[in-house]
Amino acid sequence: MSKIRVYIEPEKISEFIDLDEKGIIHKVKDVLRLKVNEELYIFDGKGREYLYEIKKLKNRSVLIEKKAIEKEQSLPEKKIILGFPFLKEEKIDFILQKATELGVFAFIPFICERSIRMVPSPNKLTRWKKIIIEAARQSERLWIPQIYDALDFKEIAKSNYKVKLVAAFHGSNLEEIINKEWKEILIIVGPKGDLTQPELAKLKENNFQFVRLSSHILKAETAAMFAVGLINYCPAKPL
Repeated sequence: MSKIRVYIEPEKISEFIDLDEKGIIHKVKDVLRLKVNEELYIFDGKGREYLYEIKKLKNRSVLIEKKAIEKEQSLPEKKIILGFPFLKEEKIDFILQKATELGVFAFIPFICERSIRMVPSPNKLTRWKKIIIEAARQSERLWIPQIYDALDFKEIAKSNYKVKLVAAFHGSNLEEIINKEWKEILIIVGPKGDLTQPELAKLKENNFQFVRLSSHILKAETAAMFAVGLINYCPAKPL
């Protein structure tokens, strides 16, 4: 059986936890058919994972007891913040899921000239967070990425991250400029049809580095995954 992981908010971690969320109860009792004295792992999304033991199976909850702190991890040294424009729903879902698996620290959705016009509702934000949590659970991440409030293009252009990159076909090859001193990196990708020339000019004014990911034209979601993968896993060069 694969490792059983459940996400619980940090403030709810205690010696005993009464799991009462319907989805968790269904998985524990009906899907996995776990029994009393069997174990599962609880992660808090803030760098800790705990080993718990099932003490009691109730009709509407599962009582578990903490046995040990299984893993602890400080904040990652390299923090990748991925900025993406509003796209079709399935494309955003893909970006959130796969970038979480690849180790993104945070997401910033933004509005630009060619992005889909959207004002995220509370329900949509909740759904996005669920996608991120599930991807973190499956990939055994200890830190759950944040998703920041949506920005308009001028706001993201003026953001004050030390390293600011934009995926652009006419730019420096990303793998040639990555260096080990990068600790907090904002990388943004454009929408279908790319960012407009005035938008690219605005980014240049605000000290964004233009980076080329491929010799081919990439879709926004492909560019996002490729950029995150390169930044996280390409051998870094010293300054």
